[in-house]
Amino acid sequence: MKKILSFVTSTVLICSLLAGCGNSTGESNSSDGTAEKKVTWALQDEPQEMDPTLNQYARSSQVLQNLFIGLYKLDEKGESVPGIAESYTVDDTNTVYTFKINPKAKWSDGKQITAKDFEYSFKRVLDPNVASPTAQSLYVIKNGQAANEGKVSVDEIGVKATDDSTLEVTLEAPISWFIGLLSTTAFFPVREDIIEANSDNWKTNPETYICNGPYKIKELKEKEKYIFVKNENYLFADNVKLDTLEIVFIDAPETTLTAYNSDEIQYTENISQEDLNGLKDSEDYHEALKIGVQYFDFNTESEALKNPKVRQALVLALDRNQIVEKILQGPGKLLNGWVPYGIPDPADQTKDFRDVSGDLVTTDIKKAKSLLAEAGYPNGEGFPTIKITTTTSQLHKDEAQAFQSMWKDNLGINSEIQTFESKIYWDELSNGNFDVAADGWTGDYLDPMTNLEIFESYQNTDDNRWNNAEYDALLAENRTSTDQAKRSANFAKAEQILAEEMPIFPMYNLQSTYLCKPYVTGINYNKIGHCLFEYADVQK
Repeated sequence: MKKILSFVTSTVLICSLLAGCGNSTGESNSSDGTAEKKVTWALQDEPQEMDPTLNQYARSSQVLQNLFIGLYKLDEKGESVPGIAESYTVDDTNTVYTFKINPKAKWSDGKQITAKDFEYSFKRVLDPNVASPTAQSLYVIKNGQAANEGKVSVDEIGVKATDDSTLEVTLEAPISWFIGLLSTTAFFPVREDIIEANSDNWKTNPETYICNGPYKIKELKEKEKYIFVKNENYLFADNVKLDTLEIVFIDAPETTLTAYNSDEIQYTENISQEDLNGLKDSEDYHEALKIGVQYFDFNTESEALKNPKVRQALVLALDRNQIVEKILQGPGKLLNGWVPYGIPDPADQTKDFRDVSGDLVTTDIKKAKSLLAEAGYPNGEGFPTIKITTTTSQLHKDEAQAFQSMWKDNLGINSEIQTFESKIYWDELSNGNFDVAADGWTGDYLDPMTNLEIFESYQNTDDNRWNNAEYDALLAENRTSTDQAKRSANFAKAEQILAEEMPIFPMYNLQSTYLCKPYVTGINYNKIGHCLFEYADVQK
């Protein structure tokens, strides 16, 4: 095993950060003298949202997946298996699902979980007065979108608890991936009595944070650490071997690596790409493909970027392969389309859709110059300075600097880079304070829809602000069609529209790259980017 090196020199800073990280073995003694099984997990920052019915963030999803489960959950292999629902039936139209709630299912405070909890939670996500940013995840439910847009009453949504143990869900159309959706955070239940009594404060207080998953919250220390302990009322508590899962927040990857080397933490993804590249032969190193894309938004309302020819020119002028492979040193596989690798083609499940749809984004500097001239900016003359907005991540900053250099050298265009901390960054995008901005998305299920639907008009109001009626119509048809060959063709056409309009451009297929101590076993990292500690164990 290669030695894991750290380049941090400030011992005082490191020691202060590690003071709250736990012991150096991953195992400590509990108050009764028995060995406590504990894993410390380092994240770069806190979860953005701790209410699953309001969550749209990947980092928050990782945390929430260890606190909640839905009607179905993911097993050790990442496959959907019964969760709170012990079974279901579906009618002849494949649109009406009837779930039977497991009578043994309880909340973390011991109260029975009922079908009414799910009815409340699903309707809460879709209630326009709640304004959940993840509402579109439930648009597959009958009248879900209409209710969320205020066109029909929330009472008309196709979700009904016919009794405490029976939940009926009616879909807009048959979809093959529905059961897979049920293990995503938008479909997790929350407790009506807790939320109504405590409003938003319920999710910041361990006393009111009632959940139903493998772990429950013992302590929440803002900007420092969260401590989770085994939920003894969890339906599958026999699976859970860890007594404690502690999450610490360390901004600097170098400091995280020092903590890992010192065995103060046992699991983390917050390591620089440079250090990870030097650890690939280590037994601590792991990687897993995600059905996700790292991409950049163009603000199509920006005066300089309204013309699709300009947007195409900017993308064609980039040597994305050199950026991904040489400058970024391979954080993921270069993508020449918008659907990532790992998603099967609807018409032929033995083939990958990315291979079927082909390469749609290339490098062609000559064509880029020609398109820019056609748009009225020969050799970049008269083109305004554009803003490249990104997070403080070194990876994103390296990308932005590469864009800046290539656009100047190949097109004569000037640009400036502005960076923001994560919590401020997304507000800047929502407010339209950017020209080009780093973004990303990891899908929730194995169908091209999971990645392409995020560019529909109703979802783009806070990002690239692009809309296209034909694109929307293709995806709308695919939500109701059972003709998989037609669906595949429609998805391919949708990608062609993205290539022609270029409101966003892909960089690489996301992958999870992380360090985990060899004595920590059973952590499940699946294709939708969730690290599940339900089956984790400490074996020393």
